[in-house]
Amino acid sequence: MDRRFLTLDALRAVGALMVVLTHVAFHTGRYPQGWTGAMLAHFDLGVALFFVVSGFLLARPWFAASAAGAPPPSTGRYLWKRALRILPLYWVVVAVCLIAAPANSDVGVGGWIANLTLTQIYTQDTHAYGLAHMWSLCTEVAFYLALPLVVRLLTPRDRLDVRRVLVVCLLLSIGGVAFAAGARTWFDQPFAAEWLPAYLPWFLAGTALAACSVDPGMRARLDAAARDLAGWWLLALGLFVAACTPITGPTGLVDAPTPAESALKCVLYGAVAVCVIFPLVFGPELDGPVRRWLASPVPSALGEISYGVFSIHMFVLLMGMELLGFGTFNDRFWTVLGMTLAVTIPIAALSYIFFERRMMRLRGWRPSGRRPKRRPEPEPDAETVPASASEPGETEAAAATSTIATSESA
Repeated sequence: MDRRFLTLDALRAVGALMVVLTHVAFHTGRYPQGWTGAMLAHFDLGVALFFVVSGFLLARPWFAASAAGAPPPSTGRYLWKRALRILPLYWVVVAVCLIAAPANSDVGVGGWIANLTLTQIYTQDTHAYGLAHMWSLCTEVAFYLALPLVVRLLTPRDRLDVRRVLVVCLLLSIGGVAFAAGARTWFDQPFAAEWLPAYLPWFLAGTALAACSVDPGMRARLDAAARDLAGWWLLALGLFVAACTPITGPTGLVDAPTPAESALKCVLYGAVAVCVIFPLVFGPELDGPVRRWLASPVPSALGEISYGVFSIHMFVLLMGMELLGFGTFNDRFWTVLGMTLAVTIPIAALSYIFFERRMMRLRGWRPSGRRPKRRPEPEPDAETVPASASEPGETEAAAATSTIATSESA
């Protein structure tokens, strides 16, 4: 029976909370305050969690189809689903920020176009108040567009060779680390370090895990290695502590990291994210209290609204500080954090229930207006193999079909 990866929604919630914490800490001047400040400054690790999870869930349907000898997922349908999941709420947030924030009153047509098309990291002077954090969404969307080409490179002739996938992912990741190290000096562009190549190692880490997860032999070995969740998470903690030291560069925006510091940060963040995620996608899915709690309703629900939390929180944070009369670096961390979460989480929940889910219901609609030919598929949240698929070939084909469902909510 194939897995449902029930714990990954909770990881999205953790990633979103880490992003909120690091932004609140920055704007309240908490970064320079000892070890706690250093830890909060490195909670941008939440982005690495997002990217590794995305690489895993989105690449897995292609690998599952290749392993089963089944047709690959439709690229057009995949992109349509990604657009429905990301763009509607993003466009609303952009419009609200550009219209409602006085600081954005001078944003011109070029700024509107760049922000609405997620291209603001490729141009200069188009970042807007309340939208600075959206650089990571620009990078993630770039990966969405590149993924079909990446999978084609990893699985030529639609046949899965896990060793080839691992070798190619490693080589591309080395190139990505090199790009992360040199982006600030190679390009006369202030946001080059935010482009996809610098973060490709994180996406490819998830992609490599996805390939291993659909290969029976590799999966059996990794399932055995992943049983010790506490051990993997202690290793992740140790790597995170190392990342919080000056070896990954200065905190804040005043001083830029050196190439070596940028490379180390990329490697360490990726390693931490893999160590956190590995025992959740391999090993016993619901064994032990931690795994069962992560798969329980409350963490899962927070994971479902995590995209809204990520998208909305910066505008709430900045406008809330203005309304409360708090200046930047005001040392009111707990007050600002409480205000940000108290406003953001309910808005994100309402957005998910009444807006985002309605947009996602359009997944079966095609821009041409023609209804797609329907074929038997599992329910949207299913990740199981039908009991009737008793022959090995039928079971693999069913797994290839069912694994697509989980990726749709990524």
